Amino acid sequence: MQKINYAKIFAVRAVVCFIIIISLCLSTILRVAVVSTSDYGEVANTQAQYRIVVGKLRGTIYDCNMTPITNANYKTFAAIPPTPQAIMQISSHLQGSDKNLVLENLKDNVPAVCSVNEDFFADNIITTNVYENATGKVPACHIIGYTDSSGHGVTGLQKAYDDLLYSDKCVSAVFEVDGKGNCLYGTTPYFENDNTVIHNGVITTIDLNMQTAVENALDQLTTGCAIVSEVDNGKIRAIASVPTFDLNNLSASLSDQTSPMINRAMCNYNVGSVFKPIIAAAAIEYGFPDTTFNCTGSMQIADRVFRCHKLDGHSYVDMCKALSQSCNCYFYNISSLINTSAIYEKISSLSINSSIRIADNMYTADGNLPQKNTLNNSATLANLAIGQGNLLASPVAMLNLYSAIAGDGSYYLPSIVEGIVTKSGVEYYDIGSKTKVMQESTAQILQSHLKNVIIDGTGKDAQPSFCTAAGKTATAQTGRYYEDGTEITNSWFCGFFPSSKPEYVVIVMSDSKQNVSTASIFAQIVDDITKINLENRENDD
Repeated sequence: MQKINYAKIFAVRAVVCFIIIISLCLSTILRVAVVSTSDYGEVANTQAQYRIVVGKLRGTIYDCNMTPITNANYKTFAAIPPTPQAIMQISSHLQGSDKNLVLENLKDNVPAVCSVNEDFFADNIITTNVYENATGKVPACHIIGYTDSSGHGVTGLQKAYDDLLYSDKCVSAVFEVDGKGNCLYGTTPYFENDNTVIHNGVITTIDLNMQTAVENALDQLTTGCAIVSEVDNGKIRAIASVPTFDLNNLSASLSDQTSPMINRAMCNYNVGSVFKPIIAAAAIEYGFPDTTFNCTGSMQIADRVFRCHKLDGHSYVDMCKALSQSCNCYFYNISSLINTSAIYEKISSLSINSSIRIADNMYTADGNLPQKNTLNNSATLANLAIGQGNLLASPVAMLNLYSAIAGDGSYYLPSIVEGIVTKSGVEYYDIGSKTKVMQESTAQILQSHLKNVIIDGTGKDAQPSFCTAAGKTATAQTGRYYEDGTEITNSWFCGFFPSSKPEYVVIVMSDSKQNVSTASIFAQIVDDITKINLENRENDD
C-alpha cells in the first residue's frame, strides 16, 4: 500500500491558496485604480467648482414684429470672488442691504453673485445679463399666461407651447475652488448662460403698439375685454381683458372678487343686439331686404308679450332703421318670415356652437346655440332673433360675424399665433381657409346699415375723430341680478373701420356696471390705432 504524503499535499494546497489570495488582491487594486480615474475623478472635478444658480432660461414669446413680450427685460449680475481687490472694486456698485450681505459673505471667504445697475470691468469680476421671462404686468397677460416655480407653463401661450418654451437650463456663476472649497486666488469666475435658449419661441400676431392702445382704453372699464383683428386674415392684433393680474402677486389676484385671472375675451356671454346683423343677412338672402314693420313697443308671440327696448315703439321701420335704432319688434317679425333652417344655417356658419381654436392647444369656451328643432317654437325664435334666450358666444366668436360683414361675406377663424421660431427657422401657423357666411352683396348692404348706426343711431358715441367706422350696440340681459335688484347686463359694441374698405374689426364688451359706454371705448381704440398706422407710414416714408 502506497503511503500518503500528507506534507506534500499540504504544501501544494498552501501554494494554491497563496496564489488565489494574491490574485484577489491584484483584482481589488486594479478596481480601485479604475474607479479613482473615472467616477472619483468626476467628483473631484465637481468639487473643484462652486456654482451659484442665478436664474432659469425659457423661450421667448414675441409680438408680430419680433419684439419680445417675454424676456423683454433683464438684470445684470456680477460674479465676485472673495479677494480684497474684488471687495474694493464691487463696493461702489452695491447699495442698501444687498451691499452689506454681499460684503459680509466675501469677507467670510465665500464667493458671491449680486445684481448690479450696469456692466462694468474689473479684475477677476465678471458680469452677465439674465433675461426675466415674465415678471410684473405683462402685455396681453391673459393670452401670454404664466409659469410655475418649476418653469413650466400654467396658462395661456406659456402652457399651450410649453414643449417649445421650456428649458431645464439655468444661468449659473462658476468659481474655481481648491480641495477645501476655497476659491483659487487669481482665477476669474465665469457664467454658464446659454442665450440660444431664449431665441426659440412663439411669434404672436399681437402688435404691441396696438395692444398698448387697447389696454389703455380699457382702463375705463371695471371688468370687460376688447379685441382687434384684421379683416383680411383674422389675425388678432390686440386682445385684452380687465382687470389684469400681476405676476408678482398671483395670490392677490386669485382672491380678488373681480376675477382678474379670467380671460373674458375667451368666455361666453349673452350677446343681445350685436347678433341682429346675422338675422338681417338671412332676411336679405331669403328675399326680405326692404320689408317694413310697425313697431308699437311690444307684440304678442305665442303666450307671451315680447317688448322693444323703446316701450312706446319706433313706428314704421325698415331694416336700416331697425339696426340703427336697435328695434326688437322688427327682428321678431322678420325672423318669423324666414325659414328656420335658413336662419340656423347662417348662424351655424359662425362657429358659435363650438370652441374656437386661436392657437395650437388654445381654445375659447364652447358657445351655446339653441338646437335647430327648438326654433320651431316662435318664442325661442324671437329670443334668438335679438341675440337673447339660450344663445351664448365669446367676444372672439363675434369677430367671425363682423369680419364677414366687413369683408366679402367670409371670414378666417381668429388666430393669435404667427408661427414658431427655432434654430431651424420659422414654421408658420396655418390660418386655414375662409368660411362663407353671406353673399358679398349682402355684406355691402350691412356695411351701409351699420355705418348708419354710428351716424344717426344708438351708436353715436362710437364715432371716431380721425376716420369713419360702422358697428352695432347691445345691452344684453343675463337673467342675473345685483344685490340692489338691478339686472346684470353685458354691454357690447362690435364694429369695424374704416367704414369703406374696412381693415380692422373691433369687439368691446363689458360685463359689469360702467360709467362709460363700450361705444366710446370703441371710438378711442379706433382713433389710437389710426394714429399708430399713420405714424408707421410716415416712418416708412
